[in-house]
Amino acid sequence: MLSFKQLVCFVLSLLSFMSVFYSVGKLGIFLATPGRTQQSTQAIFPTNRVEARAVLFPLFFNTIWVVLFVLQHSAMRAEVVKRFWKTIGLELAERSLYNIASSYCLLLLLKNWKASPTQYQLWFFDVEHNKTLWWLMVGSHVLCWIVVYGGSLMVDLPELIGLKHVYYDINDLAPPMSYKSRDLQDYYKRYRHPSFVALSVVLWFTNGMTIDRFLLAIVWSVYMYLAWNTTQADLQYHQHQLERKRAELVRVTK
Repeated sequence: MLSFKQLVCFVLSLLSFMSVFYSVGKLGIFLATPGRTQQSTQAIFPTNRVEARAVLFPLFFNTIWVVLFVLQHSAMRAEVVKRFWKTIGLELAERSLYNIASSYCLLLLLKNWKASPTQYQLWFFDVEHNKTLWWLMVGSHVLCWIVVYGGSLMVDLPELIGLKHVYYDINDLAPPMSYKSRDLQDYYKRYRHPSFVALSVVLWFTNGMTIDRFLLAIVWSVYMYLAWNTTQADLQYHQHQLERKRAELVRVTK
């Protein structure tokens, strides 16, 4: 029989699962949708005060949402927040609550994203009349998201979403992270998102790089680079695991 605490955490883990997949799907569509027309051919940046004001106001509001997402993504990882969840009895739902907050911050960003009336573009290439380029761009985004999803499975997606914590507690098991090696635990503390390269491609590979899209790409790229602070020990851990997998494959194929 589930306790009330386990039931609440289970509901939150399901909400986390649905929120993550829905928000990431919306983000994928937002980033992959090609620009259909070139809206500015005269200049890359505004040339007078009126044009600058028309661009800067939407850019200012977009910056608020981007910064909100970055702050939430960092602040909720702090130990003081984890202690707070433990104090109120929701330590089982820590991962779920983190994912739910991240998802809704992302949805707020997408819903309130404002495009400038005059979309100055750093670059543009027409994909509307070139099906090869259109499929190249969309196909690249689809492939990158497959890589991200596959990488999420490799880093234990049920644990990352928060489902595993509740399942283990219901079955009177220790927290799922305790069953992993110390090296892997240390690695997960620094790096949980898969594929920096794939996420960079979906941010930067667009046929029309507007100023607001450039803001999003540059802030998130810098954040990923700074936040995913892998160390030499992490690289050695990966090398060791790769050598083990190769040895296992050799034994299996013999």
